[in-house]
Amino acid sequence: MTLKERITEDMKNAMRAKDSERLGTIRMITAAIKQREVDERIMLDDAQVLSILDKMIRTRKESIVQFQAGNRADLVEKEGREIALLQAYLPANFQMTS
Repeated sequence: MTLKERITEDMKNAMRAKDSERLGTIRMITAAIKQREVDERIMLDDAQVLSILDKMIRTRKESIVQFQAGNRADLVEKEGREIALLQAYLPANFQMTS
């Protein structure tokens, strides 16, 4: 099963479980994948999907710094939960870029 297929299956499971937070994050992932596929007119492989996930994690980490500076603990917590969900799709030996 490819990573894209796994994400799609997880989205279906989140819909069935009515897990709106998880579903929202997975939909963001699929939207980012589809956007890149449309922009570049290619089908992404697992390595390219991993690079998208890595970028999404880095973006959320940057957001956490900004939210902490603005004393927005609620948004810090939300971004942290999204990071945890995104990291679940990364292999154990995946090296994140800085």
